[in-house]
Amino acid sequence: MSFGGGRRLCAGSDFAKLQMAIFIHYLVTKYRWKITKEGSVTRAPGITFKKPICVQITKA
Repeated sequence: MSFGGGRRLCAGSDFAKLQMAIFIHYLVTKYRWKITKEGSVTRAPGITFKKPICVQITKA
């Protein structure tokens, strides 16, 4: 389990979550996405990609 679990938690877990939130915010608000090649998504217990989805990302 990443960042530990139970009583013992990683000291950097909150910092890593903050960095990911900032990255996703900028990726969604400052860039545009265009799917160039469709893929195959399987929604089992988690999301898996049998065929990759190709995406072109351009600055908005």
